[in-house]
Amino acid sequence: RTLRQVESTQSMIRILGLSATLPNYLDVATFLHVNPYIGLFYFDGRFRPVPLGQTFVGIKATNKVQQLHDMEEQCYEKVLEQIRAGHQVMVFVHARNSTVRTAMALRELSKNRGESVYFEPNQGPDFGYAEKQVQKSRNKQLRELFPDGFGIHHAGMLRPDRSLVEQLFSQGLVKVLVCTATLAWGVNLPAHAVIIKGTQIYDAKRGSFVDLGILDVMQIFGRAGRPQFDKFGEGTIITSHDKLSYYLSLLTQQNPIESQFLESLADNLNAEIALGTVTNVEEAVKWLSYTYLYVRMRANPLVYGIS
Repeated sequence: RTLRQVESTQSMIRILGLSATLPNYLDVATFLHVNPYIGLFYFDGRFRPVPLGQTFVGIKATNKVQQLHDMEEQCYEKVLEQIRAGHQVMVFVHARNSTVRTAMALRELSKNRGESVYFEPNQGPDFGYAEKQVQKSRNKQLRELFPDGFGIHHAGMLRPDRSLVEQLFSQGLVKVLVCTATLAWGVNLPAHAVIIKGTQIYDAKRGSFVDLGILDVMQIFGRAGRPQFDKFGEGTIITSHDKLSYYLSLLTQQNPIESQFLESLADNLNAEIALGTVTNVEEAVKWLSYTYLYVRMRANPLVYGIS
């Protein structure tokens, strides 16, 4: 619409398009009428200050209870591997109550296997002061988990509690932080390794579970590796076996972004007709040629039902 306005009124409006994780950026450049040799800039993984290693784990169990159990076991194995190497780990889950459940389960596993000593905070001068701060907190789970080196973080916690957990993690007193994706979007708190445990997230609008979006995955993986301390970062995603190829293809950026315009094409065209910008079929065709749908339709007609 803006491009057509620029052409018809000659009022120069500059459009700046910015996107994360966009494989077919050339299509978007064509849609925005950008000169690919001058106005298009593309930043890939080489621009990360710290290189990122990615690991994908698929859980084969089909029984939901067994699947949860296996995920917890796998998650613990990966966490222990990092802790033994002297690193801190963030485990991302997708519900507020899952943070407590997962942290308790990991702590339980470490105690049952006699490996809890790896997780315990270093008893330095900071520890005594930090313990006093934690004991003042009203959050019972936070108080319970801290002595064993575990922490939780989600949007339902009080602001002072969240700040305290962030501070404890950056000081290295909390070795394993179990949190929701809000931490990845809102707070600049990196760790050497991040683990995404499960990829099913509840969508209140649909009233069902949906797959975790690729943007969330990229944002979470962006937390791996601390530029000032690490030579590289590690991101692990633990999902069900049938979803493995889906996330692999998305993260290796094989799938182009398609247009969703067909669903609301009639509404948009009616709006243009009502405004008087489209008065006949010829103008409607011209109008359609300005859409991203038109760009993708020419590149991949089968997706849009054109043989």
